[in-house]
Amino acid sequence: MNDPFARGGVRRYLDTVAPEEYVPMFGEVNPQDLSLTGLADLYGSDKGRIKHNYTMHYERIIDELCRLEGVPRADCMFDIAEAGIACGASLRMWAHYLPSSHITGYDIRPDCAKLCADIRDQVEIVIGDPATMSEPEGLYDLFIDDASHIAEEIVAMFRNCWSWVRPGGYYIIEDLRCTYNEAYTAQFRQHFNPAAVNDRAALIHMMDGLMQNCDARNGLHEFHYYPQMLVIKKAEA
Repeated sequence: MNDPFARGGVRRYLDTVAPEEYVPMFGEVNPQDLSLTGLADLYGSDKGRIKHNYTMHYERIIDELCRLEGVPRADCMFDIAEAGIACGASLRMWAHYLPSSHITGYDIRPDCAKLCADIRDQVEIVIGDPATMSEPEGLYDLFIDDASHIAEEIVAMFRNCWSWVRPGGYYIIEDLRCTYNEAYTAQFRQHFNPAAVNDRAALIHMMDGLMQNCDARNGLHEFHYYPQMLVIKKAEA
C-alpha cells in the first residue's frame, strides 16, 4: 500500500528521516500561485493538510503582516526563522510563498547544510542550536520552534530567542502534543538525547509566565493556542 503522507517515497517531516530533500515536478503549476497550504502539501511538510493544518493560521498571520507593510505579499521583505529543518520542505514552502523574504533555517544536524542549495539567494541554513546561540544581527518577523518538541528545550529556546523577534512580530511553537506523548519521548531519547526528560510542567510554568506578562503588558501583546500550536505576538515598541 502506498503511504499517502510520503513525498519521494518517505515522509519528509520526520526527524528520524535523513535530511534528503524532495523537489516535485511542477509541470504547468506555478508554485507562487499556490496557497501556503498547497505549498506545504506539495513539498511534504506536515504544516498543511498532510497532518497539522498549521498553515491556515500562518496564512492569517502573514496576511496581517502584509497589510501592515502596505504592499502585496510577493513584495513583502520579511525575515523568517525556523528551528528544525527536517528535509527542508517548509523552508521551500516559505521561500515560494514569500519570494522577497529571507528565510533562515536552524538545525543541529550537519547534513541539513546541504539542503536548499538551489535557493540559497533566499534561504540561509545555520547548523547549531538557537537555544544556545547569541542574538543574530537582525530581528525576525516570525520565529518558529519546530525543533525538538521536548518541554525543557522548548522553554530554553523561548528564553533565548524571544529577544530575536522584532516588536509586533510572532514567536510560534509547534507540535506541543509531543510534550505529553510518551512514545514520542521514547523515540527522541533513542535517536537524539538519552537524557531527555520532557517534563510538561516546565512548559506549563512557561505559559503561566506568558499569561502574567500579557496581563502586565510587559512586552507581550497576546497569545493564542490552536491544536498543538502556540502563537505568541510581541507588543509593539
